[in-house]
Amino acid sequence: MQKKLVSLLFILTMVFSFALNVYASDHEMYYKVNSSGSVSTVPLRWINKNSSTGRLKVIIDPVYLSGNWSTNYDTARSAWHSSAAPVEFTTSSSLTAPNVRLATTTESYWTNRFGPPSLTYEVIGVTDVVDTNGSVITTYDSAAASSKQIKLASIYFNPKPVYMSMSKHDYIVTMTHEFGHVLCLGHSHDPKYNPADPTTDPSIMSYTYMWMEKNYAPQNHEIGEVKRFYGY
Repeated sequence: MQKKLVSLLFILTMVFSFALNVYASDHEMYYKVNSSGSVSTVPLRWINKNSSTGRLKVIIDPVYLSGNWSTNYDTARSAWHSSAAPVEFTTSSSLTAPNVRLATTTESYWTNRFGPPSLTYEVIGVTDVVDTNGSVITTYDSAAASSKQIKLASIYFNPKPVYMSMSKHDYIVTMTHEFGHVLCLGHSHDPKYNPADPTTDPSIMSYTYMWMEKNYAPQNHEIGEVKRFYGY
């Protein structure tokens, strides 16, 4: 009887998840773990689409990138653009205005924003998204107060990582990870929020998988999330 009841509850949960077009393993960009252990999320969604193809449209201005970030930019962009995700990642031109801007910051900006690095904590990249009201979203509370519709984004990169020894792969996977945030994908490594197993469910949105240096391209985890988030 107990086994049948558990099975029935599992089936009902899966049906409910499919009905919402969201899997239990999906990850929103902004969430919080409540005292009860439950997770509250704020679904944000990128609204820019190519009217001809219906694919999500990301037009990038990389002019303020420098150093290794600039060198590895196009590889990271192409990784998303050529993936099975319904997205277009292109570089802006005189004919196409950008909706995403990239920048390698100054050291003073980075220290002022994130504080001095330590052996256990060093921020390498960060994505700020902007909603249709023009509000910059950087926290759970600002996400909750937003229109939930994202039209612009800025990605900032650490100009000089101190404690992390950055390989070519690390630069590229950091950029593809941040591009995932542009599409409003969240982190998939938090043990309190449906963590993705890096061996059976690899995900570039997981810090655990990123630093394994296996692949910098979007994995099935990200591709599936994009399709489910946006109804493809």
